[in-house]
Amino acid sequence: MTDDYQKGFWLTLAGVLAFTPDALLIRLSAVDPFTLACGRGLMAGAVLLLGYRICVSGGFAKALRLLGGWGIFFAGLQACASLTFYASFSYTSVANVLVIFACTPLLAAVFSRILFGEAVSRSTQIAIVCVTGGLIIVASGSLESGQWIGDLLALANAAILGLSFAIVRGRRQFNMIPAVVLGLLVAGTIGAFFAEFPEMDAVQWGALVAGGAVLLPVAIALITIGPRYLPAPEAAMLGLLESVLGPFWVWLVIGEDPGMRSIVGGVVVISVLFVHAMGRFRQEHRKTASPH
Repeated sequence: MTDDYQKGFWLTLAGVLAFTPDALLIRLSAVDPFTLACGRGLMAGAVLLLGYRICVSGGFAKALRLLGGWGIFFAGLQACASLTFYASFSYTSVANVLVIFACTPLLAAVFSRILFGEAVSRSTQIAIVCVTGGLIIVASGSLESGQWIGDLLALANAAILGLSFAIVRGRRQFNMIPAVVLGLLVAGTIGAFFAEFPEMDAVQWGALVAGGAVLLPVAIALITIGPRYLPAPEAAMLGLLESVLGPFWVWLVIGEDPGMRSIVGGVVVISVLFVHAMGRFRQEHRKTASPH
């Protein structure tokens, strides 16, 4: 096990584990989506900007200019992803949001094919079909409970993030952190115009600040750095922890029950994604081990 592998594994695992209580903090904040986008976006953007200025030489504005049109487009996607992510929690369960969110890597593969001509393997095509079946089970429960709007918002969020990841992969020579910062600040600014800014108690303020100023920037930084040293399939497997542990924390603390169909559909989706990631990891391992 190389030093780079260990570094990538522990950084990615730490980033994913840092993200797992995020849905709980969103629920405990108990405010409208635009207030969430404003508070969390401005706080996380400011913390990441400060960290960038301290740790990276060369200047933030210059780095952003070097990204050009792709950087601006990426920042716009990040802003849209933030807004749709927070909005989805207002209309559906945490479990549904995070199960649909887990499909992002498959959507990224599709967008990579469309934008950059990367081949989509047979195993990924099969996984997409199976995951679609699991999402249909999840959606069938939402149609009866009226949560389908939230599910559609979560799917839109996953598609936007999938497109973002495809751009990162296709333009891997660029550091997209400045664009992430810009996207968070844009989302926060948009949120400020539409936010209700309700009166909040200490628990709500604590959850909002903990999520925006601590959890979000730390997790984003770790997940951006870690996968550079880790095979993509293994990073995807670690990422599934959020979809499993996120709903667990919400159920444990506030007792949110996603419903049986969401649980069954979620098990199908997570199982398919895990098997798919394991298969890809074994392929990568065989390629690395081969003397040719």
